[in-house]
Amino acid sequence: MDDFIHSQGLIWLPHILRRLADHFVQACDAVFPEYGIVVPPRAVSTVHLLHEGGPRAVTDIAATIGQSHPQIIKWIKRLKELKLVQTRLDPADRRRTLVSLTPAGRRQAKLLLEARSSFIAAYEKLLGEANAQVFEQLWRVEGALKESAFADRIMVERTKERGGQ
Repeated sequence: MDDFIHSQGLIWLPHILRRLADHFVQACDAVFPEYGIVVPPRAVSTVHLLHEGGPRAVTDIAATIGQSHPQIIKWIKRLKELKLVQTRLDPADRRRTLVSLTPAGRRQAKLLLEARSSFIAAYEKLLGEANAQVFEQLWRVEGALKESAFADRIMVERTKERGGQ
């Protein structure tokens, strides 16, 4: 049977991108134990950022990795449950919460870095097999969306459909 989403065409681009992301996250869930990694896959970028950049405010984490503030709060809560991060009020601005890695979090960050080569090789082989060297193109798509939001682009097309009204 043909894939329904594929059969519907480009309109389902967000759906296929989400399915692909889910495949990669599920793979992390499956292989992380092999590496001794307990970091939830969707929180890996947060752990990497804290490892490379040291303690950060929640708002700074959100802005730096391009995720919503509520999503970062959710990830920080989970990382705290795993004892991988700790939080404290920013002494310079008590409205801000600073997040830092614990010793266990730093060990996990090192394990994540050790696993990188296997992941990169697997991504490269996958993209080669699919003849889909899309990594740089996806960054260009994101850049274009920063210049002009997709909602704005849709409304431009809607205006054209209505005869330029």
